[in-house]
Amino acid sequence: MGQPASEKTIFTQSTSNILTAMKALDLKRYIVITGINVDTTYDQKDAKTQFATKWMYDNYPVSTADRQKEYELLVESDLDWTLIRLPLIMQTDEQTVIGTSSVNCDGDQINASNLARFIIEQFGEKAFVKQAPFIWNS
Repeated sequence: MGQPASEKTIFTQSTSNILTAMKALDLKRYIVITGINVDTTYDQKDAKTQFATKWMYDNYPVSTADRQKEYELLVESDLDWTLIRLPLIMQTDEQTVIGTSSVNCDGDQINASNLARFIIEQFGEKAFVKQAPFIWNS
């Protein structure tokens, strides 16, 4: 749940509504961000990332489970989606090299400017279509 508290199923509700609207408008590209706690079948999370995932489930079980369901909605869709998994976002405009992986998050932070740049780059890239990459400041 967010601060202030938000609807418990906000992630699946919003993604479901967006998927419906995109289909009606014949749009294909959807990019969304989430935390490192979402699991995929490709993951090989190290102990630190597994601990962070467990912590989220222990402290925010409903919203964390809803994030997982959001990922499943994307997998079932026919859209060209990318679910970007993030560590802690640092509110800075500093730009650095961005690390990426489809199996584990190897960093503790991502700068807001790096996140923005990565999202913008995805509109022209196909490398992470139908994938859920982790990104971090490298």
